[in-house]
Amino acid sequence: MLSKADFSAMRKGRRLNHGGLRLVYRKNGLGYSRLGLAVSRKYGNAVERNLLKRQVREVFRQSDCHTLAIDLLLIPISKAEQLQNAVQEFSSALSMIGSQGAGKKGHA
Repeated sequence: MLSKADFSAMRKGRRLNHGGLRLVYRKNGLGYSRLGLAVSRKYGNAVERNLLKRQVREVFRQSDCHTLAIDLLLIPISKAEQLQNAVQEFSSALSMIGSQGAGKKGHA
């Protein structure tokens, strides 16, 4: 997800708070999943923010959520020093979303 319209559309998505992370997701109708990252300076310095983004992108690439065809927005709600296992929390949150079927009600 790159455009402002993509991120604005996420306001209608379903929310999942898991540990120190908030994930907002919704179906996109594209046939593949996309990842958006909103990591503010409140999370930590540039090194910490970039490390988190690199690690999350890699977990996303290796996951099987691509078949769900969802847009997924990750927002850290804890600071870096409080959030020690962000990548593990993201991975388990992805599996929770996959088990929910990305919201089968049609408005996800």
